[in-house]
Amino acid sequence: MVYESYPWKQDLLRRKRLILNYNTAEHFAKNEDSTYTVLEKAVFYSAFIIRKLIDCCGKLSDNADQYALHIEKFIPLKAVDELHRWPEEDTHDWEHPKNLTVNGKDICNWLIHSYMFFFSFNEAGTVNGFFVTSDYDRNKTLYCISITDWLEYMTFIANDYVVAAESHYDLKAHDYIYTKKERGTL
Repeated sequence: MVYESYPWKQDLLRRKRLILNYNTAEHFAKNEDSTYTVLEKAVFYSAFIIRKLIDCCGKLSDNADQYALHIEKFIPLKAVDELHRWPEEDTHDWEHPKNLTVNGKDICNWLIHSYMFFFSFNEAGTVNGFFVTSDYDRNKTLYCISITDWLEYMTFIANDYVVAAESHYDLKAHDYIYTKKERGTL
């Protein structure tokens, strides 16, 4: 349980700034491994922070809980296993991506339970997205998320505050259940 969400949301914004500051051709040219690691950690840590805030009832609004992103998915053509975790031309059906809309929490889960993760780069040599699949989905699909969309999601969560809530006691769950959490922002 998160006691106070504000410090977590501030850390989420710090992760966003790291992505924005390090995702430059200059950083990659100076030290590719270090830059990749900073960006990788920022994405993974942001997923953990968001997931923790979602799971702590009452810390985020219904809008944040239901936030959806448009992504692409690719079907694997070869088995993904310990020795075959990196993409190659013939590993996935790169020519036929499928568009879908998914809940942000699902992407957080894929990142937290990732089996495969790597960035995609644009012609300028900077990250324009990331690919991820969980240990569960690794031989079913590979998801592609735009870094711009991920940054917008991070901002939405960091600026989300519950200004009104409704709950009731659920006898079956032996706990209070939120039925409505109204969004406010700073």
